[in-house]
Amino acid sequence: MRVVLLASLYKSGEAVGALLEARRHDVLRFSEPERALGKLETDQAANAFIVVNCGNIEKAIETCWDARLMASFERPIYIGLVARPMPSQVVVEALDCGADDVLQMPLSSDELYARLRSAERLNQMQMQLVKMATRDALTGLLNRSAFFSRSEKICRVATRPFAAIMADIDHFKAVNDRYGHAAGDKALKAVAECLDGRAEVVARLGGEEFVLLLPASGASSARRVAEELRSAIAGCEIDIDGAPLRVTCSFGVAVAEPGATIDDLLRRADSALYVAKRDGRNRVAVHDAETPSPDTHPGSVIRHAGNRVESVRRQAVG
Repeated sequence: MRVVLLASLYKSGEAVGALLEARRHDVLRFSEPERALGKLETDQAANAFIVVNCGNIEKAIETCWDARLMASFERPIYIGLVARPMPSQVVVEALDCGADDVLQMPLSSDELYARLRSAERLNQMQMQLVKMATRDALTGLLNRSAFFSRSEKICRVATRPFAAIMADIDHFKAVNDRYGHAAGDKALKAVAECLDGRAEVVARLGGEEFVLLLPASGASSARRVAEELRSAIAGCEIDIDGAPLRVTCSFGVAVAEPGATIDDLLRRADSALYVAKRDGRNRVAVHDAETPSPDTHPGSVIRHAGNRVESVRRQAVG
């Protein structure tokens, strides 16, 4: 585990740190709560926070609470408090205020290791649940709900322009009809592999439609990314029982300034995607910034799957 270790006394910190490192845990030592909490907040790889308290227990409990506020469903953090023997009501308070474990001095190395093994098991189970809840089972990309959850947070704090790129596999129904759904699944996974890692957020919105959210200095930079992706997908050969299959994608691009909502941005990217489909497919279209955002009715494909009007439109343009 990657452990942020807070110990006000150097000797205590070194002793506990040595025990952790002996079992190959990655230890980051701090003597000031503010610096330790700052590191825990910025280092997303840190998944354990241990406070070694030799003085003010109230302050130690308060620090555990501050650390607990940084944990989330997608980021489990084990929080341990190592302290001198204390009354049971203080132990209860520490556990209620965010600590997962309270270990009393003198510290038993075997107990510490056992607690960390238990924490690792729980963290691994929680991360597996996170994966199941946020990832598309077929492609491994973010799923629809995870995309909106993450992109909404990005939009709220954005301080520079950002872009959405929507991609839709051309004539995907024909692929399924001619080669079978197993081939269609291979095509979806191949496209996902071309898209994965090319943006801050990459997701499968549903069916054969994908979306990327990325920083952009302007429409031209976002268009270049989309063109690179279009070319990469068009050049990819998918093995179907020994025979090569090629698919293409159409792309819609829209750029937004800080303060824009993800819903408005995707409506504009979706409008551009429709233009790319209508004008011949296997191409990139960019939404004109001077054009007002298209109106969408309740149940738009952007937020809700299964919209009948949008489904008809998708089938019409393939």
